[in-house]
Amino acid sequence: MHVELQNLWKRYNAGWIIKALDFKFDSGGTHAVVGSNGSGKSTLIQTISGLLSPSKGQINYTLQDQVIDRDEIHKYVSVAAAYTELDEELNAIELFNHVRKFKPLLINDVTEFLDVVDLKKDKYKAISGYSSGMKQRLNLALTLIMDVPLLLMDEPSSFLDEGKRAWLDEMLSAYTGSKTVIIASNDERDLKNCTQRLELLTL
Repeated sequence: MHVELQNLWKRYNAGWIIKALDFKFDSGGTHAVVGSNGSGKSTLIQTISGLLSPSKGQINYTLQDQVIDRDEIHKYVSVAAAYTELDEELNAIELFNHVRKFKPLLINDVTEFLDVVDLKKDKYKAISGYSSGMKQRLNLALTLIMDVPLLLMDEPSSFLDEGKRAWLDEMLSAYTGSKTVIIASNDERDLKNCTQRLELLTL
């Protein structure tokens, strides 16, 4: 999916967080969004995903020469972020079965999924009892296996130890395929495969 930002502005009550931003994310590439704290990285990810609306300007989405309406973009995107809230009353099996009702998945067997996410021993434990790292791993895995053309990641290695960082690298290699991937982070280990970089400046 090709994503183009045209004169994009976004403000909160405190003022402008994104101002007059123009950029093109080429289809099928892995792209970095970098910038200091407060520069708008998370805001941009949420705006591209459709969770937030631009204050001014627009975002154009094109998939195989077909223009995707912004109101429909939720069907084509998956988002992994440390601030994502999981339904913590569920266990991993229940969450997997819930998610696949709404998005097509690249893994449809729950046993295979539990092996991939390394939560087989904790499959019946409520997510509320998971550590931060386990929750992040579950969130990342569910996001990565969604069969959609646009993958957005915000600080994806948050709460992961060194061993699970290697797991994330393996997951990215295995499940991104031809997806357009946009990663917001200042950790160069998250960005090592990015071929294009957008730097946001603090206003």
